[in-house]
Amino acid sequence: MSSSLPHQHIFRQLELQPEKGYLNSQELANLGQYVGGLSERIRVYRQLREWEMNLMQELVDGLPGEVQNDAEALEQSIKQAVLILRYAALGMLVDDANLGCRRLEGWLPTMVEVYQTQTVDALIHRALNQHLLRSLTPVQFALLQPALEAAQQLLYQSETKE
Repeated sequence: MSSSLPHQHIFRQLELQPEKGYLNSQELANLGQYVGGLSERIRVYRQLREWEMNLMQELVDGLPGEVQNDAEALEQSIKQAVLILRYAALGMLVDDANLGCRRLEGWLPTMVEVYQTQTVDALIHRALNQHLLRSLTPVQFALLQPALEAAQQLLYQSETKE
């Protein structure tokens, strides 16, 4: 969707104030674009929901043995990856790339620091992104990518604080 605020939900962009009048042409065009792409967003969301368990197992199976041996960090990284993917999917669905950031920023960087999952997180998310690039069409991945990247950036906040 091309608009002046590309990472904000369409309904937040619109002046939904009927007492001030109808939506203008640009607002209607933005809404039309969102509605027109909604079926593809729903399709991607359903695919991710259906693939989640197998996808995560595939990611874990592809990790080096020494990473798989650190059960606590691995378990925490998988939980974080699941939540990041779910929030990214939801953000993609409602066209709000920062939805995941707003929901995860209060605790995710702290958990990464406490459990020292930076290395495992990097491996899992690199593999996740590669898998999604192979499994989704370019259009589908482009829908998901802004929300996914925004949420994944939170993993690296603890590294940049130091």
